Amino acid sequence: MPQMHTLEAPLLLVGGDAVNGPPSLLPKGTTLYYDQAFPEGFVRYKVYVNVEGINLETHEADEKFWIRPLTALPMDQDQLRMMLRDYPITKNDLAAVLKSGSISKEEIRELLSEYSN
Repeated sequence: MPQMHTLEAPLLLVGGDAVNGPPSLLPKGTTLYYDQAFPEGFVRYKVYVNVEGINLETHEADEKFWIRPLTALPMDQDQLRMMLRDYPITKNDLAAVLKSGSISKEEIRELLSEYSN
């Protein structure tokens, strides 16, 4: 049986052609399927996506290709501040991020004081 993990909090998703562009969210509830652990200190997971409403053309690789994964990571205070300002984050996603422990209580207080003014 494959090993899997279901996200209890959203993760920041960066990479691809938008390395310097705005990040996205890998939503709470996404199931990640274990693929491989690397000595560099990260673990690769697979995410399956159903694509609807468009027929994507596929082709066989002509030569060996490199996997270009995105990176998913927990949000820190500055990233959460940016997401609250620039991204349509839901109350449930915000609650899950705050409960995840990736942001300290003091940082949460600072964020809340910024938005209460």
